[in-house]
Amino acid sequence: MLVGFDQVLEPCRLSDGLTVNGGAMKLGTLVLLLALITAPACGGGGGSDSGIGPSPSPLSASFVADQPTPGAKTVSMVQASKSNDVVSVYVSLTDTSSVYGAAFEIAFDTAGAAYLGFTHGAAFEAGGGAPNYTVEGTSNPGRVVVGVARTSGTTTNIVGSKAVLVLQFRVKQVGAFPVTLQNGTVYDGQVPPRPIASIQWFAGALTGI
Repeated sequence: MLVGFDQVLEPCRLSDGLTVNGGAMKLGTLVLLLALITAPACGGGGGSDSGIGPSPSPLSASFVADQPTPGAKTVSMVQASKSNDVVSVYVSLTDTSSVYGAAFEIAFDTAGAAYLGFTHGAAFEAGGGAPNYTVEGTSNPGRVVVGVARTSGTTTNIVGSKAVLVLQFRVKQVGAFPVTLQNGTVYDGQVPPRPIASIQWFAGALTGI
């Protein structure tokens, strides 16, 4: 079910009208992006699986990227930092012109990892902008739904790799647990925004040793 324009997103969170059924539903990315554009700028680093304790035994977590050196017009996940069983992962956009926003989903194995929260990136902040971030990671375990859009009325040119946002996970057990980027779209600044063609998407795997 797609979110209609009469179900405008409340600031900083998804409308209750947007649901994901077993990870099979495609995200209404354009509708989500338009709702973000019209919402007041907001952010925050929460929306996490609060109350999740540490792993039962000491673990060293990491993230292994599918594409550690991404080329132009790619969205990729790469490790940002790690501490014991917690790892932070950049979701970065590389060398893409005239960008207005992005929407995508991250799917992961809840048997091996838990989503803890997010922090803002730098990709859409150029020129003093205050983008809207909508990140929902609790209503459907194993899936984080993300929408980010500029609110300044202008696009930005991404030079090199810049983080759209940073996600934090706790690895629960020893093993390798694949992470995938799904239903992803990067948007230009037309009215309404249109998908930028030929974007490539790369994720990776959370690991515990």
